Formats: sequence, structure tokens, C-alpha cells
Amino acid sequence: MHVPVLDGLRALAALSVCFFHFVCGPTNFVTDETVLDIFSYGKYGVQLFFVISGFVIPWSIATSNYHIKKYFHFLLKRFIRLEPPYICSIVMIVALIYLRTVYTDAPDIRVLSPNQLFLHLGYLIPFSNYDWIIDVYWTLAIEFQFYLFMGLFYFIIISKSPVVRIAGYISVLSLSFIGTNDFLPYWLPVFLIGNLLFLFISERIKAMEFYITISLVAIYLAFWYPLPILFASIIPTLALLFCFSYYNKILTWLGKISYSIYLFHTIVGTATINVLSHHVHSSFMKFIIVMVGIGVSIVFSYIMYRIIEVPSKKLSAKIKY
Repeated sequence: MHVPVLDGLRALAALSVCFFHFVCGPTNFVTDETVLDIFSYGKYGVQLFFVISGFVIPWSIATSNYHIKKYFHFLLKRFIRLEPPYICSIVMIVALIYLRTVYTDAPDIRVLSPNQLFLHLGYLIPFSNYDWIIDVYWTLAIEFQFYLFMGLFYFIIISKSPVVRIAGYISVLSLSFIGTNDFLPYWLPVFLIGNLLFLFISERIKAMEFYITISLVAIYLAFWYPLPILFASIIPTLALLFCFSYYNKILTWLGKISYSIYLFHTIVGTATINVLSHHVHSSFMKFIIVMVGIGVSIVFSYIMYRIIEVPSKKLSAKIKY
């Protein structure tokens, strides 16, 4: 079952991350501290994505006759759906690094190795001493870890026993003390917000359990995490509770290509801004350049969506539980 408001939320999350990278990323491009402070909050679009995934993955599982014997089918579906655009972006960034090194006077400072690239394919960089080629990839690793987790945790949260469900909630909050923000356990309370929304909206838990639990999780986030993460979690919560059927043609279209926007904006959009930023000085023209970067990212992402994502989605859909 398609949830209309999710497309708008995905669009909001992707565009907020774009503005963060385009305004705050290029060195000495935007120097106004107030502007930098405002757009720095765009990075929390990532946590908005986490809440969306916390809702969408169990929602999708619930409508597809999933059972534990099909765990690896579930992972394969997610892998086929998401991996081709990700690999394409890796190939692009490697090619751009090579071209910049060979054909420009400002070679790229990133040094790549075969081992580093291989570890990217399995989202294994956090387990090594290597860095991600581009920053956005760390969130894909978190999402992949969440798929591994959710394929099993799903059966706990849909249990008809309140004791089992509550034990699951407590376990998730407890696991968040383990590790760093490079790994899933730290982010599990944010995903749990989405899980709770799924349980309530699909009428698997009653209102009292939902409101008490989500309030306690919100308090936990407020005390142990940066406050903007709580606000990033509140936005999809309110949207799903009160604007479930909201539809906007433009936002829906942007939401459909949001994964490609997220993957490719730091490659094509940032490159566009880096090239154009040397020729402008006024605030107005800098704003225009940022919007050009957004436009280029959207156009390129749509092309990638049609060429890479659509075939991947169709292939993934052929795998049945």
C-alpha cells in the first residue's frame, strides 16, 4: 500500500541534505555565519530518512507475506533495489577523481586503494581504517545494517504479547549505548520512532501503548542526542499521523528520485558549484549558484533514476516471499 505523504518526506529529507552540502560544504563559498548556522541543520535530513525507513521497511514486510524462512530473500530484494545506483555512484566518483588528478592543476587529495573500494561494496568501511569516498555513504551502511536487523526484529514488534513488544523496545534503547554513530545500535531509537508509527497506523498496537512509548523514546532522544535529531523525528511523526494521504505532484516526483538525489548530489551538484563559485562574489549570485547545483542534481538524478533505479526496482519486485 502506497503512503502518499512519504514521497514528500523523502523529498524534504533529500533536499535538506543537498542544501547543507551545497551551502556549508564548499570552502570559503558562503562565509556568513548566520547562513551557515541555518543551513547546517540540513544534515539532519539523514535522521528524517532513518525514521522513514523505520516505518517503510516493516510496512513493506507486512504487506508481502514475509516469514523468517525468507530472511535472505528479503535481504536480496533490498540489495538488488539499492546496490546498482550505489555502485554507479562509486564508479562515477572514482572516474572524477582520476580525471581531476590527471587533467587539472588541483589534483584530488583522496587516495584510493583496491581494498578500500572493495570494502565499499559490502558497506564494511566502518570495520576498517579506511574512509568513505564521499560522506553520504556512511548512512547507506547504517540503512543496510538496519535491514539485517529489521528482518529479525520485525517478529518481535508485531508480537501479540505486550510483554514481548515492550521487551523489544527496551532492548533497542539499551543497544543504543553500544558503539558509536558509525554503527546501527546508536541510531536504533530513531528507527524505533518509525517502527512505532508503523505499529500504530497498521493498528497492531493501541493508542495508549503508542503514545506512552513514543513519548518515552522522544524524551530519551532529547536527553542523549543532539536536539535537532528529536525535531527531525517529530516531522515525519506528525506528517504520518495527521497528513497520511497528503499528495503534492512535485514533491511526489522528487520523492521518487530522492535516493538518486541523495547519492549523486555530492558528485554532480558539488562539482557544479565548485566550478561556478570562483566567478561570483555577491550573496545573490551565490544563491543562484546553489539553486543551479540543486537543479543539476535533480536533472541528473532523474536520468539515473530512469536508467538505473527503475530496472533495479522491477528486478527486485520479481523476488517473491
